[in-house]
Amino acid sequence: MLSNSWHPPPPGWIKINVDAALKSNNMEGVGGVVRDEKGRFLLAFGADFVHWDISQVELMAIFFLKNIVKYWMFEYQGVMIEGDNSNIIKALQIGWKKRKNKDITDERLAFLNDFNLVLFSFCSRNCNKLADICANLGVYNSFTWLDLWDKDIPPSFLSCLKDECDALGLS
Repeated sequence: MLSNSWHPPPPGWIKINVDAALKSNNMEGVGGVVRDEKGRFLLAFGADFVHWDISQVELMAIFFLKNIVKYWMFEYQGVMIEGDNSNIIKALQIGWKKRKNKDITDERLAFLNDFNLVLFSFCSRNCNKLADICANLGVYNSFTWLDLWDKDIPPSFLSCLKDECDALGLS
């Protein structure tokens, strides 16, 4: 049974929620949010693309992570990459299990080899609200927010983050 709210990763891990948005004019955005075991905001991003297949766009959101990964992320025990497209997450789970000696042949995912442990996780849309906001913003403008003091962060993002932290007793 799926949860209706975001949950933090295991102790010592980070979680990256990713999502994609596709508009009727084939403009699309990918986005995501990185948080730690206490739900603390670490980073958020969005980027624009042009495509017509939402499944490919969801996959592009995961490939795009290589552009936002920071060296300090590798110090965590593991990374949980979570999205709301079950087919994409399932395909990534299967592909990750089949890899041998941590040697990924798909160069678009090779950056994941630098993490200690990697877990792909499916979540409901209700658990992916912040990533959805980032993906929709990414349709119109690429961005990376490294802290919550960034003047470009919209109030809707901050309000959603606060609501999720409040729901878990984390704020």
